[in-house]
Amino acid sequence: MKKLTIPVVVGRLCPGFYDGVLMIFTFFLMVLAFSANRVSAQERQPADELGVGQMLPDDLWDVPFSSLRVRGTGVFGGDGSVVDGSVVGGSGFEPSVFRLRELKGRLIILDFWATWCGGCIAGFPKAKKLQECFGEKVSFVLVNNEDPVKAEGLLSRRLAENGEVFRYVNSDTLLNRLFFKRLIPHYVWIDGGGKVMAVTGGDELTEENIALALSGSEGVTGIRNVLDIDRKLPLFSSPALPIVGLAKYSLLTKGKVSGLPSGFLWRKDKVTGRNSGMAITNLPFWYIYKKLFTEFLIKQKDFHGSDRLVYEGRDMHLLQDTFFNYEFSVSGPLIPRLDSMMLADLNTFSPFRFVLEKRRVRSLSLVVVDSLKLPRAKLGMKVMVSGVAGDFGGAAEGRVGGIGAADGGAKSRKVRFEKVRLRELVYLLKEKGLISDTVVDGTFSDVVVSLELWGAGPLGDAGDGLLSGLNRQLSRFGMRLTEGFSVLNYGVIRDQVVNLN
Repeated sequence: MKKLTIPVVVGRLCPGFYDGVLMIFTFFLMVLAFSANRVSAQERQPADELGVGQMLPDDLWDVPFSSLRVRGTGVFGGDGSVVDGSVVGGSGFEPSVFRLRELKGRLIILDFWATWCGGCIAGFPKAKKLQECFGEKVSFVLVNNEDPVKAEGLLSRRLAENGEVFRYVNSDTLLNRLFFKRLIPHYVWIDGGGKVMAVTGGDELTEENIALALSGSEGVTGIRNVLDIDRKLPLFSSPALPIVGLAKYSLLTKGKVSGLPSGFLWRKDKVTGRNSGMAITNLPFWYIYKKLFTEFLIKQKDFHGSDRLVYEGRDMHLLQDTFFNYEFSVSGPLIPRLDSMMLADLNTFSPFRFVLEKRRVRSLSLVVVDSLKLPRAKLGMKVMVSGVAGDFGGAAEGRVGGIGAADGGAKSRKVRFEKVRLRELVYLLKEKGLISDTVVDGTFSDVVVSLELWGAGPLGDAGDGLLSGLNRQLSRFGMRLTEGFSVLNYGVIRDQVVNLN
């Protein structure tokens, strides 16, 4: 077991007054020893780390951590006598000191979090519920290494809005060094005697798992420990992998991996700066193909085709609910072929086959029939481009607002379009539910317009009556929706037999 040594100078100068001075000096050396070599949670110090199965050093129990307690209530003063969970009527926090020894004998769960981490904050209600469920048997300790003012501000808001009260360690460097992980939140489970039982992600924080942990150390054998994965490296590789000269790297795994976020990460070629690959972690294949299809549409300048990704198969659960991890990277002369090679690789090893198709489909097209009637907006502000504000001669930000049944009756809705480009209007009509068909722009115009339209019936209730009523309104503004056929880009996903078990 790794031993953490704290240098303490002990000696006797003379009785009485000097004994008090010596005690203060000894305490100062203890704090100084733990404050040395301060590092952030993102910097690795492997020599200091404690792993699963190891015991906390005896000295760690008595380290005085900077902490908080609810102002004016005495909650979490120092004796740890108050049950964790929630407090009513708290008016913010005041500084305090916290020692792990206050919780010795309980299951301690260190929750490493940050104010910028939405997933961390989303886990606070679960932690509160678990503390209330298990009472004095379990205590969560929120560990933060940011500016204490920023952390306290967020925690004070959570206290006022949700009544959340935990133990706190602020401005931390020591615990982040001892239990380093690149991913937050992560949770360190420590039993009543100081043994590190597990280091997990949020998925493992369940009543069942905590009950197993309280039953004894053997109870945590089924709890998944979080992996410390460096996403700067190719997925699941090591620094020993010879990156220089690596022509291609491809990997596909099935199942969620604790220690990885859900998302996409582009790989960049160090010489040219071009995209040379992509790492996709903890996502179902539906989102993987949606990302690839969206990237294709952007290159085709087809900004409104994301709803044209379709599945023509039978296993929707595998497509939308089963997690996978995938990486495909190339180098050198292969970079220009990245997209086609990645798609071919996925179509070889994934349980689906993805193809790009041109399809002739029935559609509605918005056209201008009388440009003099167009409800032109004043320029000089910002306008909407694909739902994102963009500059256009200094015009105001485009806005789309709606008035529901309370204002327009149960069977009508007023939708207001302010300062939007004409070529975007047809897509906004569909987005607001005024039409539900496949739509295309037939205006090809950057004229900025403002107008109000009424839509009858519930959202998506498109039909001849709704279309004719909408056209009567549009005619006042010199526009019309026409029915016809268009050839559009489609992304099509189909099943194929691949054994991933």
